[in-house]
Amino acid sequence: MIYKIRSSINTSGLIFSSFSISMFVLMMLMVVFAFQSSGYNTFAFAQNQSSYLSGMNFSKSQDVYSKNGFLKTTLVEEYKIGKVGNQTTVAMVYNGSLPGPTYHVYPGDKIVIDLVNRLNESTNLHFHGLHVSPANNSDNVFLDVAPGKTQQYVVDIPKNHEPGTDWYHPHMHRHTYDQVSAGLSGMFIVEGLEKLLPKPLQNITQHTFAMRDFPFDNLFVTTHNLSNTVASQDRLTVNGEVNPVVNMKSGETQLWRLANIGPENELTVEFPGHKFHVIAEDGSPVWKVWDNDTLFMQSGKRFDVLVTATGNGTFPLRSANVSTTAPYDLQIATVNIKGNQNDTKPAVNIIPTSLIPKRDLNLVNVANHRVFNFSSNDRDWIYTINNKTFDPNRLDEKVKLGTVEEWKLVNRDKDSSGNIHPFHIHTNDFQVVSVNGKPYDAHGYQDTVNLPTESEVVVRIPFDDFVGKSVYHCHLLFHEDYGMMGDFEIVK
Repeated sequence: MIYKIRSSINTSGLIFSSFSISMFVLMMLMVVFAFQSSGYNTFAFAQNQSSYLSGMNFSKSQDVYSKNGFLKTTLVEEYKIGKVGNQTTVAMVYNGSLPGPTYHVYPGDKIVIDLVNRLNESTNLHFHGLHVSPANNSDNVFLDVAPGKTQQYVVDIPKNHEPGTDWYHPHMHRHTYDQVSAGLSGMFIVEGLEKLLPKPLQNITQHTFAMRDFPFDNLFVTTHNLSNTVASQDRLTVNGEVNPVVNMKSGETQLWRLANIGPENELTVEFPGHKFHVIAEDGSPVWKVWDNDTLFMQSGKRFDVLVTATGNGTFPLRSANVSTTAPYDLQIATVNIKGNQNDTKPAVNIIPTSLIPKRDLNLVNVANHRVFNFSSNDRDWIYTINNKTFDPNRLDEKVKLGTVEEWKLVNRDKDSSGNIHPFHIHTNDFQVVSVNGKPYDAHGYQDTVNLPTESEVVVRIPFDDFVGKSVYHCHLLFHEDYGMMGDFEIVK
């Protein structure tokens, strides 16, 4: 389902978290009548000057590849008008496209990105899922790139970095939710995953599904009072498109990269009549390939899957929600399957059972045990970890380089609240070792795990390779912005 913060929140005395939204709304009150017939959505905008709008069409997202171990590029954040489906909207975009460019890199590469801020508020950049340094001008979410400024990011990808699907987005505290909601996100793929597959599968067709709901409805923009429905203004988009078409041959196996790069939406992805063979989760290849008919994908979640087409005709790739209060199916894409399966030898017979050796953290010594309690106060918009809201001037945890810690993650919110909390940590992945007190048979490492209401999940985290300060948080980005985040420092 697409999760929206409940509209029953008390908004009296609310100060908007994004100055740009309030300025733009004032301007649009004078001109909104001219756009009503086209479904114009008054989203974030800088000032009452038309010169800030960089054109009337979103660009197509570009694939940018590193070359000879190096990638140097410029990433410009700006406001732009374009269409999603048939609806005109204002967005914050990277390099004019929605989503931003897709970066393809390889283990051992050096990445140099000049982030140019043409917004009217501070921003920065986070490389979600990358195992890289959190310090200096690498994956440092404490950097503040002021309006009109340029910040150079230099990211060294380790030579032994796992191949898989990651992404990037702003991580400016108190602005993360607004900026990602407004369109700022893009894909970051570490290449080489297909080389871990059996030879007959190493050159198969690949598709990337960068999924997000966009634009948000006008209720959010004009009152900051968020809805809990799928409004007519919302669209579930894939690579910036509504319901794109994917072609397959009957019996063909393809590699699909599924990524939820939205600010808070939840997707239960299914391809009726077909199974997903999961070969990587959160950018990490699995040591145990597993199959399922559906994949639950909270904000930030990624799965790399093999899919073998069966039958002949048109099939929906969709997100199904079986809630009795808001039942709906959301079309992600349309899959056209052509040909006679009898003419093609099914590749399902050669689906691998493992991609990498097992690295079981249940077998290592644990240096420290910590407990983290997640709690929500929706009425006052206060979201805490261990009864504290985030303070960048306070260090919450200090961990030692080269050790493994065990963290118990507890969601104390009642079932009636509906408040799940997708836990995400930067810099290092983790292994889930138990859920609600029962041992968990992990398939590999991950960087995001869902905490259902009234539940607990225990993870083990190896703090390897890098020192520096970073964060952990709920990946419902509204919860993160309003306090549900902590920081940790890795020290020698």
